[in-house]
Amino acid sequence: MQEFTARSSAMMLHFEDKTALFVKKMDSAAESAIEAAFRNEEAMLRLAPHAGLPAASELAIPRLVATDSEHGILVMEAKIGYISFREVVQKSPDVPVAVLAAVASVIAGVHRTPVPDANGREASGLRSFSFPFASFTVLTPEQLVSGPGIDYPAYVAAMQAVDAEVDLLRRGWGPVSLVHFDLRDDNILVREDPAGDPEIALVDWEMAGYGDPMLDIGTVVGQLLVQWLQTVRDAPEQLASAAAWTTARRNAGLFLAAYTHVAPLSEAQHLAVFRYAGLFTLMYAAGRLEQIGSLGRIGHLCLFVGRQLLKNPQGIAELFLLPKGRSSSS
Repeated sequence: MQEFTARSSAMMLHFEDKTALFVKKMDSAAESAIEAAFRNEEAMLRLAPHAGLPAASELAIPRLVATDSEHGILVMEAKIGYISFREVVQKSPDVPVAVLAAVASVIAGVHRTPVPDANGREASGLRSFSFPFASFTVLTPEQLVSGPGIDYPAYVAAMQAVDAEVDLLRRGWGPVSLVHFDLRDDNILVREDPAGDPEIALVDWEMAGYGDPMLDIGTVVGQLLVQWLQTVRDAPEQLASAAAWTTARRNAGLFLAAYTHVAPLSEAQHLAVFRYAGLFTLMYAAGRLEQIGSLGRIGHLCLFVGRQLLKNPQGIAELFLLPKGRSSSS
């Protein structure tokens, strides 16, 4: 039995026949938000086999094995032999093309799943959630001084500077597709096969629902950028050199090329992707404030890059997107 740190009790049960199950148990005193997330994941796992997902995307979602509503227990298929996307990036800054393509294809398959009408969405048990980012335009002095960390005013200033751009995303939000909503790099699992294509698993569907798929794509692109920023944080002057962006441009560009091969994006959608990537980097900075109380060098870099992504997505798109006619296998 292997235990994990999570909002609820979570453990992997390994059996002698080399199979395994993943078990989540909700604490009886759990807050309503945790209970809602628990029920939401159950609804998503029930929906997956019947939603019309492409085969690779359906296989990437853990199979629901059993539930015990009375005791708040969820049992699902465990994904064995996988490592997290974070570990893949840490092994090699240049993520293997096959991995980027496989991740993009699976995510695009989820996004291309037919969206039911309002009654069908309600019957699925999944929510059509509203735009998930608040405005920082007006904060009271009390809210400002009670924010987390000594650098909270710098974070607020960054968010206020991009409020108009965030509002563009807010106005374009709607229940366009099925969205994971929490595609952090430890919720994307990879099992590489030297003899074939990598296998991908997407886990932790507690936040899933119907929304804008550009948020999911922007989350992945934003993480690739943050992971790259970690490598240059001791020499931030490199940001002024186009050559220093080679790794980030390669990884994000190949991922987007592979995604658009399955699910083509308009120019407006490409710009939204980079704006959501900017929001992810800003949220990463906010996470540092909550966890350690200060931004640090990487947090300040994230504020700078996040603002640029939101303010100038066209320029970033020209830098990152592969030229037309060049394939993701190049």
